[in-house]
Amino acid sequence: MNRPIAYVTRFVAEYQRAYLENLNQRLNGGLMVFGGETYDSSFKDLYSASNANYTFVPMKNRWIGRKGTLIQNVQPIIACNPAVILVEEAPRTLSLPCLLKIAKRQKIGTLLWGHFSSNNRRFSRYNPLDRYRISLAKSVDGCVCYTDEIAHLIRPFITSQSCFVARNTIDTKTLFSLYKSLRSKGKTHIRSSLGIDEKSHVIVFIGRLIPEKQPEVLLDLHNVLSTKINSTLIMIGDGPESHKLSSRIQKEGLKNVFMLGALAQFEASAPWIYASDMMVCPGYVGLNVNHAFSFGLPVITCKSPDPDIRYHSPEIAYLTPGLNGMMYDYDDFNSLVQATLSVFDDLPRFSENAYQYAVDYLQVDQMVDGLMEAIEYAQLCHKT
Repeated sequence: MNRPIAYVTRFVAEYQRAYLENLNQRLNGGLMVFGGETYDSSFKDLYSASNANYTFVPMKNRWIGRKGTLIQNVQPIIACNPAVILVEEAPRTLSLPCLLKIAKRQKIGTLLWGHFSSNNRRFSRYNPLDRYRISLAKSVDGCVCYTDEIAHLIRPFITSQSCFVARNTIDTKTLFSLYKSLRSKGKTHIRSSLGIDEKSHVIVFIGRLIPEKQPEVLLDLHNVLSTKINSTLIMIGDGPESHKLSSRIQKEGLKNVFMLGALAQFEASAPWIYASDMMVCPGYVGLNVNHAFSFGLPVITCKSPDPDIRYHSPEIAYLTPGLNGMMYDYDDFNSLVQATLSVFDDLPRFSENAYQYAVDYLQVDQMVDGLMEAIEYAQLCHKT
């Protein structure tokens, strides 16, 4: 009987379903996913994986404090006798070194998959936290990176053949299908059905309503744009900033603002995203870049406040300013306004480039190709 492949993560989110199910199919049903519950209530897209097409093993996460540090029981993972353990590269998982050490001792292949760096700190081999991440990377058979840029960052510290890229994405296959279906009906029809002025310039925000994403800046932007053009703002997401935003919209009597809350299902959010012209996220971005590009929406976000740090999640690498979106100067509202107007002025070109990038580089199959390459390498490392 073939030994399974184990994927170990802190918790499983809805956006992971597509590539985990795809990976399970490639492994002929041999994927086992281990994950627990999140500590962060702003993550409302979590789901029970009991109806997924892979085996899901619930873990009891022991969270320590409020910064995501945790301990997991590694015994159930080892007990399934996997051929390879693919582990989320999460430095705050204190049980991670123990899991990797036991796996190595039992000749189980080991892979780390993740960022290998912080969004908010310059990566340096001299920083104790980065030294720890480097030591973990050196201890495993292979490292699977979210982007080519992350691979470039970690490759100097490991062997070149043990560094892999699985470009992080979401269920673009479903998104492309929804986009094509909506496009067949036309933007005018979709906007009319949603109560949006067909001639409006429509901005959408997709993401959690948390301070780090600066959603309140969108209300300022909408206010200014409304004095220049026919502007509409759509906000998809929920979080601690929701009440503040709603109160301000009501207090200021803001028009043409749609606060939709969390729309976890792609089918629910798709018409609103298709009806939009671009996505603007004043704070940091991540996989919402993939979501926007899949509907041909260019993305506008800020530059890093410090050139030595990434600030955004790794998916910022998909955005090429002037091609499929724009980046404005951090904390410079006038720069944001100008970037938004410049994209509206050349919207067809930006939109085409955004969609084409998603088609060329953000397919789920491409991501799973990278994962399979790494898994097969780790298996060979322990083949007797």
